[in-house]
Amino acid sequence: MPATATRMEEDNVEVDTGKVTIVPGTMTEPQCATFCLQDEDHTLGNALRWVLMKNREVDFASYSIPHPSETRTNLRIQTSDKTTAVDTMFKGLDDLSDICSHVIQTFQAELAKGEFEYFEDGAF
Repeated sequence: MPATATRMEEDNVEVDTGKVTIVPGTMTEPQCATFCLQDEDHTLGNALRWVLMKNREVDFASYSIPHPSETRTNLRIQTSDKTTAVDTMFKGLDDLSDICSHVIQTFQAELAKGEFEYFEDGAF
């Protein structure tokens, strides 16, 4: 899950890559921002929120789905003065990608051992 946005200049709060945008008016200072993730739902929102909250520099991270019929997720991040919301978002995406890679590698390693049983359809 590579980040699709590019890092922005601190003075420029307009970020729009088609996939990730900063909701206008929500970045009153570099440490606070609300990101809108297009075509995403609870799957990414909750996982990313969890990863962000593991970061000691994050004071607050939350996500919401504005309406069930809309395929977008809003993610709010507030950080300490040591970092910015944008840098934290990139770190969160990188950390989540690393976790997913580890899970895939671990699964493939266990699968390669061949120590599993095949079950007939419906016979668990």
